[in-house]
Amino acid sequence: MASVIVVDNGLKDSIQEYAQIIDTINGNTDFTQQLQPLLPTQQDQEITNQSDIYQKINENSTVETLKKLTDREFEPTIYLLIHILSQLSSIDQVLNDTSSSVYKLILSVNPQQPLSLRDRKSIKSSSILSILSTIFNLIPRSSNTRIFLIKSILNILKTSEIDFNSIEDNIANNLITWLKESNASDEETKEIFWNFILLDSGYTLKSLELIQEFTNSFTLSNSELENLIKFALSSKIVDVSFLVNNNVALALKNSNTELSKTFTKYVKGELIPVNEINESSLNAEFVHQKSRILNLTKFLAEQSLSPDHDDIVFKYSEISDLKPSETEELLVESIKAGVIEGKINQIDETFNLSRVNRFVIAGDDQSNEQKWDLIKNVLQQWSNSISNIDEIVKATRENIVNSSSN
Repeated sequence: MASVIVVDNGLKDSIQEYAQIIDTINGNTDFTQQLQPLLPTQQDQEITNQSDIYQKINENSTVETLKKLTDREFEPTIYLLIHILSQLSSIDQVLNDTSSSVYKLILSVNPQQPLSLRDRKSIKSSSILSILSTIFNLIPRSSNTRIFLIKSILNILKTSEIDFNSIEDNIANNLITWLKESNASDEETKEIFWNFILLDSGYTLKSLELIQEFTNSFTLSNSELENLIKFALSSKIVDVSFLVNNNVALALKNSNTELSKTFTKYVKGELIPVNEINESSLNAEFVHQKSRILNLTKFLAEQSLSPDHDDIVFKYSEISDLKPSETEELLVESIKAGVIEGKINQIDETFNLSRVNRFVIAGDDQSNEQKWDLIKNVLQQWSNSISNIDEIVKATRENIVNSSSN
């Protein structure tokens, strides 16, 4: 939805109102006196020396002055300034030019660190974001300035304490569309997307799904692949194998780093020892524990289809060589992670499997083919077992009827 700035006064009155605001901040009437000879004396006269007034307003609209406003005062004052400058020149000159003095002013006023309680009246990053969002909606969708504004918004979010979840949906649902409309290059689009994703310090499923959707359309550089891997391994989501689409699989194939090798093993359900995780930004113990869950998932998935294991009931001793209590804990964690479903029998020390995630990884053709063959065999066995279902039902019905008559 497009934004508008509504001002009740005419241009002359608006200029005088803005001059009074600046003079009040400075505790004098210097700005009003500078403008007085430049303004028409009659109410219905047009302003003819617009460029001179434009220059005077810019000269007096300094960061040092406007940052003295309270948070509540700053936003409407900036909108008044934008309205005046746009009337004196054009909206393109004021807002559709990244070198505009308005942008330098707004971005310089933004606090560079979180505010303390003593600064509760000071200008907040949330107000700066509100202003930039309004401007974003004021300028044409095809404008390259929108790319500049998106980058500026993301930079502010990075340095502020604004909750990522509060802005995620709006940006996530529109980001790629906005960038396409603004004719952003693929490199710009990828840079902005990853800068946005990395703001999510919670490594949420929503962001993982956005990564999966994005990488379906865009290839990955080595640094982008590293971002994906670190994000996925830091997430509480255990099974992130869905991230490995064709583009990710190709990037992993072309990468020879220890991190990419570890990730490949992880998504395949292999156990990752703590000492194998050398990336300092990752919690090695956390990744190891997640890999234990996936390793158990892999075991149950394979054994449930194996001809050597003709049941879905697993003894604790089959699952691991851990103590029964530790095996139960691992099963519970796996159920919580959503990778398996089933019932734990503590008395018999068994686990009755009802559902398990299966790893179908793009690019791993040989393994995938084997898994599909196993699944086909199981389905065929199931089909064969119910091929005479009509006869079974008929015989059962006759037995019931005969029992009733007796």
